[in-house]
Amino acid sequence: MVRARRATLRVLPLHLIAVLLVAGCGGSSGQPPPADATTPVVAASSGTPARTPDATSEMTGIDLLFLSMMAGHTEQTLQIVRLVRDRLTDSELRTLVAAVAATESDELATARGWLAGAGRSARADDHAGHGTGPEQLARLRDAPAAEVDAVLIEVLSAHQQAAADLARAHQAAGTDARVLDLARRVEQSRTAQVALMAGRPASG
Repeated sequence: MVRARRATLRVLPLHLIAVLLVAGCGGSSGQPPPADATTPVVAASSGTPARTPDATSEMTGIDLLFLSMMAGHTEQTLQIVRLVRDRLTDSELRTLVAAVAATESDELATARGWLAGAGRSARADDHAGHGTGPEQLARLRDAPAAEVDAVLIEVLSAHQQAAADLARAHQAAGTDARVLDLARRVEQSRTAQVALMAGRPASG
């Protein structure tokens, strides 16, 4: 079992990059991927298959709430990235952080665009209590050079798991095809990121 787990961790970065690229490239168009598109297989924590809503469905309040919450969460992800991207020593973490920045910048632009089209601000909802607290951001900002990688793993893992959980919940409640597809891609990419970081040393 241990040998198999290590083998999985060795190949996971390639799967992760593929998932992140799919998420990033698909996010800016505002349209779901074609029906015959091949999505990399990533093990999600939920065994429930994604819903396939009618293509003519429209955004409802729950879709707009999800987009608003994801926008706030993603803004914080990018803040985390800015705090550490020039200080990391682990090359695999540097690759991960670069992919996260590219993908989530694109997702944020998509969410803001959809919200603006619906006449809603990305800051319409209170995000207090969601995401990473100021004390965790301070830990990242003040971490000694030798501890930055480990602190990032701890902070970013929890942050991205929260995003995956939010996206998974929306797949059971949302109505709009585009937003549901975004939620599916968010769950896949964040789940892959958390799995990757689980194979790195954590902070002591």
